[in-house]
Amino acid sequence: MIFESVVVDVLNRFLGDYVVNLDRSQLKLGIWGGDAVLKNLEIKENALSQLDLPFKVRAGHIGRLELKIPWTDIYTKSVEATLDGVYLLIVPTASIKFDAEKEEKQLQEARQRELQRIEETKLKAAEQENPKLEKQDTFVEKLVTQVIKNLQVKISNIHVRYEDQITNPNCPLSFGVSLKNLSLQTADNNWKPTLLDEHSKLFFKLVQLNNLFAYWNVNSVLFSNHSADEARRCLESSMEIRPSVPVSHDFIFRPISANAKLRMNPRSDVDFSSPKVDLMVNLSEVAIELNKPQYISILELLGSVDMMSRNLPYRKYRPEVHVHGNAHIWWKYVITGILEVDVKPHLHMWSWKHIRCHRKSVKCYKELYKTKITSKKANEELLKQLEGKEKSLDIFNITLARQQAEVEASKAGLRIYRPGMKMEEEASQGWLSWMWNWGGEAETQTKEVKTGTLDELLTVNEKAKLYTAIGYSETAANPNLPKNFEDMKVNFHMERLSVSIKDKKDKNEIIKLTVGELKSTLTQRPGAQAIKVTAQLSLFEVTGLATKRPAPTLLSSRKAATGAGTPLLCILFETNPLDGSANQRLHAESQPLEIIYDAITVNSMSEFFRPPDELQLDELTNATLMKLEQFRDRTATGELHIHCSKK
Repeated sequence: MIFESVVVDVLNRFLGDYVVNLDRSQLKLGIWGGDAVLKNLEIKENALSQLDLPFKVRAGHIGRLELKIPWTDIYTKSVEATLDGVYLLIVPTASIKFDAEKEEKQLQEARQRELQRIEETKLKAAEQENPKLEKQDTFVEKLVTQVIKNLQVKISNIHVRYEDQITNPNCPLSFGVSLKNLSLQTADNNWKPTLLDEHSKLFFKLVQLNNLFAYWNVNSVLFSNHSADEARRCLESSMEIRPSVPVSHDFIFRPISANAKLRMNPRSDVDFSSPKVDLMVNLSEVAIELNKPQYISILELLGSVDMMSRNLPYRKYRPEVHVHGNAHIWWKYVITGILEVDVKPHLHMWSWKHIRCHRKSVKCYKELYKTKITSKKANEELLKQLEGKEKSLDIFNITLARQQAEVEASKAGLRIYRPGMKMEEEASQGWLSWMWNWGGEAETQTKEVKTGTLDELLTVNEKAKLYTAIGYSETAANPNLPKNFEDMKVNFHMERLSVSIKDKKDKNEIIKLTVGELKSTLTQRPGAQAIKVTAQLSLFEVTGLATKRPAPTLLSSRKAATGAGTPLLCILFETNPLDGSANQRLHAESQPLEIIYDAITVNSMSEFFRPPDELQLDELTNATLMKLEQFRDRTATGELHIHCSKK
């Protein structure tokens, strides 16, 4: 069957970007055998390069990754995925010793990922003009429903931690997120875990989350000073939160647990007795805390990240000695860095000799790429030549040369060969072609994977079996959904939310906000193009600073409540209501609140948010504006590219 090849290819591409020395042949044998188990995987140092942040992985470990797929009965039996023991220690790039060879390799990997992202953008733009897109979306929707129906997921022991002694060497910081357990299980109609019942019209999924918390430690003990194995053991031991174990973290939010109940109706296109998606999320209590040292540390890090990014190009010249007593070495570093990074490249770029060589290189790359896309199978020599040119050219010129090569090939009437599609259907490729191209250049991946459209990949019998299993028909028309049919329904309930601000973690709260019994619902009726959102709040209370007195109540709904069980706040927003009385409806109802002004609390809050004098807010503001400008420019470039592609 083709699906084994799909799973092998996708896992190879996904894991290959993040895991060191992945044994692809072993993974392939495991997947085809129905049981793939990978243990003790090492995460790449540059696994976070796509985030465009000056951070790298100091130690990364995946304890166990297991995938069980019953190929002989994939449409009825469960697929089980298990992920256990993911420990990730992240540090600033500047704290890792510079290695020219390793840095160059990571730079080329990042370049290839960015080029692939651009290619995927082009494919998505082509999909927008696909006349069969609606039918393909329906097929994918049915297939995803079938996958969820048969899927069992277990994720446990996740700890991601960032450590930094660059931002403030006198006060190192660490923050992280930890998760003890997250599971997705099949359940019966009483929400008890059970085996899949193929005869049931509805299927039920139970999601449980245990011990999710985040922390921010100031003046922290650093695990990154240890070896990779010792750092992993420290990460593993520090995520244990038990009454008998002293807490070693300053929490941002304390451990929370939640559960979600998902009921799905795979035949909602013909059976309107229940929604296609009915989700209920229950959250017991969320406690968020912030103290003054944490607040200052957060501001320092935000300002430091921009400085780290600016220093990255000069990192190779940075000396490894202290400034004191080595002034001449640091002056040499400053002069060399400015000359090599800012001055010489600019002068070289605008020299006629470089311009001539650059144009020659771009034209050569364009011809090589045109040869590649017009050949059924590119030879190794051609691929090596392309790779060599891509190392010297920037992403903009590579993308421009590729676009020119495609245009010239099309005008010349040449057939363009692309993995995962028929040539005549190039402008209207579908979901399966995207699967082949997702995650990296296809020609660098496993050669055994079949490519083509769905009609090419599956035999008639395989297609019939798949369509029957997921309830899809190529000839079925979209039903005229009743206006009162709720296609999607989401319910959210949180028992309690508290937000506390303290001067120090062992002091009384300056202010504490408490919200009780928050309920909200979201329903969608596609037959009437309608949506309805409701929210209800039963308790809202704010208390102030307790000095030599009890904590004053600044805002309360208890004393002002008009009746027992009456919600404090009710909000309803709806479009196209069933009674047809309006196009949009907004209803809000609130009970009175008692508000008391307390000068001590207000003054303490003002002092809390006042940054220290040595912290330059202008730099922080400029860093934020720079990020926004980069996002704006990238968005504008993407829109222009899509517009030009359509022309």
